[in-house]
Amino acid sequence: MAEKIKIIDDCLVPDKYVWLTYTGHNPWGVAKHITNRIRTFFHVSASGTNNGRINWDVVGENINFYSIWWVKKSLSKHTMMWVHMKVIGKKSKAGNQGNFTLQMNAQLETEFEGWSFWLKPLWLIYSYLFYHRVRRKMIERCRNNVYNFREEIKKHFNLQTAESVPTATGTYG
Repeated sequence: MAEKIKIIDDCLVPDKYVWLTYTGHNPWGVAKHITNRIRTFFHVSASGTNNGRINWDVVGENINFYSIWWVKKSLSKHTMMWVHMKVIGKKSKAGNQGNFTLQMNAQLETEFEGWSFWLKPLWLIYSYLFYHRVRRKMIERCRNNVYNFREEIKKHFNLQTAESVPTATGTYG
């Protein structure tokens, strides 16, 4: 009988999300920028990313928009990084002025399969001796990717960028 161990780690702990708010010219440009840069920034193929939804509402004075993306990237044989992004905003029909809010979150999914009798003791030994340190570095890498992507979007919109991106470094740093 095959058993499965699945570990899900949030990369942005203690916060769940990273936010970016913009008000100014061409707010829909963020969706174009994310779509154009997501594959090259995260180094994934076309199957590693998806723009799952684009909604437009052109009724009324403003054009409202909503879009979501996800990125999946393999970090090891057993670990996958997932980054989810949502943009909600509006722009005026008369001019190209408006605003948007970008929300990003990320997590790691680690999954092991094997025989139930051997799986748990082997996992505990492997985790204690080796994998805990590797997993910690993967979480830090995931967190840094999200913050660096936000900084790239800030740079694209000429927003104030941090002089140095806050990077996650743990005890194995």
